[in-house]
Amino acid sequence: MSKFKDLANNSFFKRDYKKALLNYSLALRESPEDKEARIGALLADMATDKEEEAVALFEYYEVSKAMDENGAHETLENIIDSVEGGVSVVEDLLHTIEDHIVAIEDGIIYDDFMAHVSSRENSKKAIEDLMFSTKIIIYKKEDFIELIEMLIDNSFNELAYNYIESAMLIYPNDPKLYNLLNKLELT
Repeated sequence: MSKFKDLANNSFFKRDYKKALLNYSLALRESPEDKEARIGALLADMATDKEEEAVALFEYYEVSKAMDENGAHETLENIIDSVEGGVSVVEDLLHTIEDHIVAIEDGIIYDDFMAHVSSRENSKKAIEDLMFSTKIIIYKKEDFIELIEMLIDNSFNELAYNYIESAMLIYPNDPKLYNLLNKLELT
C-alpha cells in the first residue's frame, strides 16, 4: 500500500476529510488505476457534504473488501456514481489539486516540460531553458526515470547523478536506477 493511501485512510478515520482527499489524490497520481484510492477520494469528497453517508459507505467498503475485493470496488463505484456523479468529480479534483501544487511550487508539470522540449529543435537547449529556471513537478516515478535518461543523453551528467543519488534514498533497490547509474558511468 502506498504511503499516501495509508495517510489518507488514517485521515479518513480521524474525520479529517480534506487531508484524506489530498492524500488519496496523491496516491492516484502515483497509481492512476488504483481503485481503492479512487473510491477513497470520492468518499472523502462526499464526506465534506454528506459525512454520515460517506462514513457508512466507507465502513461498508472496508468490510466488503475483505470478502470480495473486485466486487466491492465495482459495487461501491456504482453507488457513488449514482449519488455524486462519479468519474468527473475525481478528475476535477485531481486537476484542481495539480493546479494548486503547480501554483505553490511556482513550476511546471512534467507533461508541460516534455511538450516544451519536444517543440524545440535543440532538446539540450530546451532542457537548459527550463531545468535551471523553474521547478519541474513530477508525480510518477516513470517520468522521473525518463527525465534522468534525458539528462544523461544530453550530457547533464552531474545533475543526473544528483537525481539518481536522491532517488536511491527513496528507492534503494530499484534496478532502473542502477541501470541509469551504470549508463552514467559509461558516459
